[in-house]
Amino acid sequence: MILLTADSSKDFMAKLLVSDAFDHFCMQEASVMTSVSYNINGRLHTDFYPEEERDQYKDEFIPWSEIRPKVFELIKGKNAPVSFRFTLSLKTESMHALMQKEIPEGYSSALKALVINIRFENGSVMIMTGTSYDSFIMDRSEEKVWDSAFMKFLTVKDIAFSINE
Repeated sequence: MILLTADSSKDFMAKLLVSDAFDHFCMQEASVMTSVSYNINGRLHTDFYPEEERDQYKDEFIPWSEIRPKVFELIKGKNAPVSFRFTLSLKTESMHALMQKEIPEGYSSALKALVINIRFENGSVMIMTGTSYDSFIMDRSEEKVWDSAFMKFLTVKDIAFSINE
């Protein structure tokens, strides 16, 4: 787990909310405080979709690409939000591909999700990485792989950041 600060909140928010930079993620939950508070549970209700569309939803949570425009509508305006908090998880398919590439000898079957928690407050964006397991494990190899991969992701997406010690 690492804690990062986006060097430019404006640039980070543009990449998060307007571009497709984070479209390999799903949104688990969001909380946005503007003139009122909004809380969004990102867990999918696949029975909402026609049966022929359900197969495209392989993850438990809504793809960021699908919810991003709605979240942007909540945030945009002449005033910055008071605060927001998003929990995004790497799509399951991408998570498995990353782990197979970085830990070819095998990774824990208990690994459930690779997440980022994004918090905007007082004009600053903080991002914390995390790993979710369905049981206790001692080995933190997946966590180290995820921390490194996420920092590389930010660098590739040209998102400047600082590591908080």
